[in-house]
Amino acid sequence: MVGIDHITVKPKLWTKDFINITTISFFIFLAFYIQLTALPIQLTKEFGGGADQAGLLLTLFLIAAIIIRPFAGKWVSGGSQKKILIYSAAAFFIATLFYPFVSNIWILFILRILHGITFGIITTVKGTISAEIIPDSRRGEGLSWFSLAMGLAMVIGPVIGLNLANIGAYNTAYIICIVISAFNIFLSMVIHVPEQGKQEKVSKTSKRFDLNDLIDKKAAPFALVVFILAGAIIGIGYGSVTPILQTQVISSVEKHRVGIANSLYFNSMDLGMAIGAFVLGIAVNSFGYGSVFIFGIALIIVGGIAYFALASGKEKEPRHAVGLKSVNDIEIK
Repeated sequence: MVGIDHITVKPKLWTKDFINITTISFFIFLAFYIQLTALPIQLTKEFGGGADQAGLLLTLFLIAAIIIRPFAGKWVSGGSQKKILIYSAAAFFIATLFYPFVSNIWILFILRILHGITFGIITTVKGTISAEIIPDSRRGEGLSWFSLAMGLAMVIGPVIGLNLANIGAYNTAYIICIVISAFNIFLSMVIHVPEQGKQEKVSKTSKRFDLNDLIDKKAAPFALVVFILAGAIIGIGYGSVTPILQTQVISSVEKHRVGIANSLYFNSMDLGMAIGAFVLGIAVNSFGYGSVFIFGIALIIVGGIAYFALASGKEKEPRHAVGLKSVNDIEIK
């Protein structure tokens, strides 16, 4: 009789819940990128806006997301993640409902701020839930697939938005966003979110405001490197770099603070996009598109140097990494 020693069975990754949260992420960013390309065209052609105002559409949206996201991280870490996901999905859907009825630039600006708030909350909670659903021993692999959904949305969304905007079918583009946002509410309701551990209730013991509840110092260095790497991530493949950075951010903090770390991580990315959209939009008018690309190359170089300098000074072993013989592994002797 031949014995089988040390056969390790990997925990399942492609569960129904992982597929649902990945689909939610895809639809969120699909709507984001459809609007990202369609709105500036509508603003310039129908509302008479300029290039600076078109850039401001994205800046207002992302600044609103950035402001709300640290608070969302605290809510996610201490409250019901599923309820926050459902409420934020519903709020995101409601915001999309108003786009077909916008009649001037100022109403559009207000709507973008409100929509940015919902975006900041839902991206924080869905990122945190994905970290809960993915087995610890397959975190890098799981986040790679999870980020691939955002990358696909970044490819498909602009094609849909641009083609529809070019023929003046703005409402068709927004109706697509409305439909997929409605479907996200359904997915949010059927998804099963693992119970949070007892440690996650620690933050409730203190009712006083604490900056540490909004920003985690251990995750901050990795997240800040993203202010600089945003252009590089888009250039070399959103789906390859993002899961690596997010894995490092998540692994650098205690498990009950993953929500706070996620909020800081996504805020770093969005702040880079918000500043870039506004500042470089103005720079185009003054110095031309060539200067923008040169500046982008410089940021890629500086970001790469900063990342490797940071990574070399950090410990390689995650705080809560799961070893080969974890509770999720099965060993047959």
